[in-house]
Amino acid sequence: MGTAGVALTEATVDAAETALFLAKAPPNEPKYIVVDSAAYSAWRQIPLFEEFQTAGAAGLAALIDGTIGKYKDFYIFRSQFVPKTGSAPINTHNLAFTRDAIGLVVRRLPQPLPGTGAIAEYAELGNFGVRVVMSYQPNTLAQQFTVDVLYGCGVLRNACGVQVNT
Repeated sequence: MGTAGVALTEATVDAAETALFLAKAPPNEPKYIVVDSAAYSAWRQIPLFEEFQTAGAAGLAALIDGTIGKYKDFYIFRSQFVPKTGSAPINTHNLAFTRDAIGLVVRRLPQPLPGTGAIAEYAELGNFGVRVVMSYQPNTLAQQFTVDVLYGCGVLRNACGVQVNT
């Protein structure tokens, strides 16, 4: 969806939402869109945000807080990690998706070998966890703490994600 080097428009957002609908993305699943700062700024300048009777609560929040929240069935997030390619025009690869598009898998790392002088504990929040290892470093006469995680992500349902170019 969209064209490289062209600002985000309401028609582009509609096209992304329609593409997810035609791809049979579950209609009851929330839809998300991750955009860069330029697309986020262009989104806040869409004419529907100018008057309360057309923008509603989303437009009011955009004017007062500077955040968009939810618009046209998308929860909008701004990220510094949206990739850009090309030179002129620069193509920004924003992503619109549902929960079924991408999967994240986290696996618990094993305990250190016994007798090595290292101990480990796990810190978990929901289904995401990290291992914290404490070991003694004789060269510095101090404790060393290492935090690590083993994770992977991949595409689950390609049709549930749409690239939105700007």
